[in-house]
Amino acid sequence: MRRQPDRALLSLLAPLLLFIAFGAARVDAPVSLIGLLFDQAWVFAIVALAVAILGAVLLFIRPVERRVAGVFAPAREPKEDEAALLRRLLGDLGRRSGIDTAKLHVLVHESGDLNAAAGAARLLFVTDRALRLPEPQLEALLAHELGHHRGLHPLATTLVWWLALPGEALAKVYSLLRGLARRLTGSVRLLALLVQLLIVAWQLVVMWIYYVGKLLMQWAARLSEFVADNAAVDWGYGPALLELYGAMGDDEAPTRLGRLLADHPPMPERIARIEQAIGDDLRQNPGGEGAATAAHPPDQAAGRAAEV
Repeated sequence: MRRQPDRALLSLLAPLLLFIAFGAARVDAPVSLIGLLFDQAWVFAIVALAVAILGAVLLFIRPVERRVAGVFAPAREPKEDEAALLRRLLGDLGRRSGIDTAKLHVLVHESGDLNAAAGAARLLFVTDRALRLPEPQLEALLAHELGHHRGLHPLATTLVWWLALPGEALAKVYSLLRGLARRLTGSVRLLALLVQLLIVAWQLVVMWIYYVGKLLMQWAARLSEFVADNAAVDWGYGPALLELYGAMGDDEAPTRLGRLLADHPPMPERIARIEQAIGDDLRQNPGGEGAATAAHPPDQAAGRAAEV
């Protein structure tokens, strides 16, 4: 499969460096498991990056990829009729995108939700409900996920996630401390509030580098969704994506912090950008494939087979 690093991939560089810096800073902390394992911060940085890269590379080995998927994202093989449908749609997608889709391995989540995801090096996950979509919309959904694979988003995200684990572990420790403090001071509200504020302040002072990296990681995830949408639009799936996203509705977080921590951008913004991309394509290429596809609904276009 042809890979094409893009701006979403580059945007993960900042959180990667911040997570390494956070772990390196823990080497010299008064109380730190990392400090027990490493004497020098630079040694931790090299080892952590090497292990994360090795883990990402191992995902290109198919048995390793499948075993990891079975642990973190259990899913079943497609049934015979589902596999035939997916082979046909992926074949069409491969011809339109110019990417060999034969090596992709599709697995099915029995969740009842409408979703799909790209994982590891060659995995595509679709839900059982997604398989019941109209074929043009299902193919557009697969095109979006192929856009993630083309940009190496799943592999890069896995690498950064590995480097974020020390911060995740320490955040869990602080969560346990807050729970313990609540049990010890619960009967005295003012004292309980004061203790909670002190623990939160302590946590922010110790972990601010990690939290900045976390925010940037989530921003990179949202950016990758726009990039994958653009890839699908470039391959002629813009109108079908609009139909799909319009039917899905919006589950935007109600608070500003929730929006900053979200890994998907608001659906109205994605729809607006797709509409703009389709309009730009029509203006630049009024007689091309994009114009033909936009002029006819995807399920009626000539030659068409009749976590997103």
